[in-house]
Amino acid sequence: MTAPDADHAAILAIIAAEEAAWAAGDAVAFAAPATDEVVFTNVVGMFSVGRAPFIGQHQHIFATFYRGSTLRQTVAHIALIRPDVAIVDTLTEVTGFGELPPFFSPVDGALRTRLEQIMVRNDGRWQVAAFHNVEINAAAVAAAAGPPPAR
Repeated sequence: MTAPDADHAAILAIIAAEEAAWAAGDAVAFAAPATDEVVFTNVVGMFSVGRAPFIGQHQHIFATFYRGSTLRQTVAHIALIRPDVAIVDTLTEVTGFGELPPFFSPVDGALRTRLEQIMVRNDGRWQVAAFHNVEINAAAVAAAAGPPPAR
């Protein structure tokens, strides 16, 4: 089901607000669209439920290795599975970060992930109910694609 224009615009506004909050290093603003019981799996598999741990994790990363970084999200797919539930998949790129922990695999100065957000409409307002982020492993993607075609 394709999202009606107003819903699509509201979802895109959440993504833009997330990018702006990230650029400002503002974990509270980043969590503003989240439900009180947001389900969060971060890029390294840490899991939490609730706004407080979601804010806390972002406060930590904004104060350390992501201080001064930029998040850019490119919408890959929006699926409205019910009129009040959307699955929003974005390709993310974080740049301008400090020294990352050794388990991250940036390529060409950027950390790239696939972010899936489940958004729900409550009282006419879209909110993020689940936030699941997975780092894109460039080597694994290339290996899965196979060798280039023969000439």
